[in-house]
Amino acid sequence: MNRATDTAASRSVLSRKYRLIADWNAVEIEAVSGGFSGAGVFKAESTAGTYCLRRWPVSQTSSTRVLAIHQLLELANHRSIAAVPVPVRADSGTTLSEVAGGFWQLEPWMPGVADFSTRPNDERLKSAMTQLARFHKAIRDWGPTAQVSQWFRPESLSPCPTVRHRIQLLDGYAASVADFKAALAKEHDARFRAVSSQIVMLFQTAHPGVKQELAAVAELSVPLQPCIRDVWHDHVLFDGDELSGIVDFGAMATDSVSCDLSRLLGSLFSDDPASWQQGLSYYESARPMTEAEHRLLRPLDRSSVLLSGMTWLKRRYVLMNTPADLSPVCDRLDAILARLTTLARSF
Repeated sequence: MNRATDTAASRSVLSRKYRLIADWNAVEIEAVSGGFSGAGVFKAESTAGTYCLRRWPVSQTSSTRVLAIHQLLELANHRSIAAVPVPVRADSGTTLSEVAGGFWQLEPWMPGVADFSTRPNDERLKSAMTQLARFHKAIRDWGPTAQVSQWFRPESLSPCPTVRHRIQLLDGYAASVADFKAALAKEHDARFRAVSSQIVMLFQTAHPGVKQELAAVAELSVPLQPCIRDVWHDHVLFDGDELSGIVDFGAMATDSVSCDLSRLLGSLFSDDPASWQQGLSYYESARPMTEAEHRLLRPLDRSSVLLSGMTWLKRRYVLMNTPADLSPVCDRLDAILARLTTLARSF
């Protein structure tokens, strides 16, 4: 879909499914982002308030899983967590509607800006980390049904599933290095070719060591509970010095909170140990961590750095879903390369 078609489709969904909220014919609708998988985010400003309309591609989405995520957000909000967007019920009473090849949900547009990198300070860090801890505490005892057991399990003390999954991913990418090199040799975008070639080289250097680090913590038992699993700089919003919103919960599943902490702190502070420690101290003021949870942080962060660049190569040459304009992708790869260079030097 192009932007005009996207906007028309979103207006149709709003008019058909959410007539009780506003007269959507007179509402300004803006396509904020659209994924190559068919996902999309739209901002709709009405007299009833400002909303975010999200489209999930039917072919790649489990409605059962998304509805479970909605239940988790409702539970968090019921337990006084205001920084998460709770989906609005459509006229039919559901929080997810299937229309024109997509699942659609409407939620409040969360205020604030993802600008920690340009306006970092201690108050913002404290707000973000303590509210993340409160969110984790609010949903830890949620009881999933058997229908969502593929993604969510009851609270338990078990090995972190992400650790084993990442070991498998690392080995899969290691087996694909030759294919990626061959594809890069034919790559027409010089900037993408140059930065990606360095990423592949550094991946080969760091892969054995990072895999060993993951293997060393693979059997550690840690508390498992629902986690966001994709909470990073661009998904945390601030209004002044206060965290005003956390957005994008599509990756939620049962895991260790260390996955959320390593993802967020790595995106905020890269390899600055003092800032990591300060962030963790704020988190633990609201939710103390176990020794095993602390031990997971470094391997999870370092494996994330190692995998990030290779994920873009997979998108480019396997999934075939990178944009025509690779400049934003290359900007992201440059940032990944900086951290990956530091990682490789540690071996």
